[in-house]
Amino acid sequence: MSALSFLGLAMKAGKVELGEEYIAMAARAGKARVILTASDAGDSAVTRAQNASAAAHCPVAALPYDKESLGAALGKGPVSVAAVTDISFASAFIDKLSAEHEGYLDVKAALDLRNEKALERQREARRHLANIRRGKKK
Repeated sequence: MSALSFLGLAMKAGKVELGEEYIAMAARAGKARVILTASDAGDSAVTRAQNASAAAHCPVAALPYDKESLGAALGKGPVSVAAVTDISFASAFIDKLSAEHEGYLDVKAALDLRNEKALERQREARRHLANIRRGKKK
């Protein structure tokens, strides 16, 4: 499965926000995990994506795909910016993208770190619930 078709799968799962306003809202809400820009996105769109990235403390990945191919993969018209809101989808997409194209290792490292922290928080929450149900073993 290519990276673009995987991004389409994330879109079908409802884990992708499209457009400058929606990625900015997702970033301010702390939901954006990675922000994606098309290769032919305008300067203002790229600047807004970088500002949203700074607000959400998430990486920005400039994709090697143009707006038309990105939009076609997502089942929409031309798309210049998008944000993946699920850490697992974001990490897997960047893994596939870095396997297909060079230059995404820094984004991959940042997402892997965030993904590991998220998984650790989930494990801690499960252990906490188990302790509440059974009592903590001494």
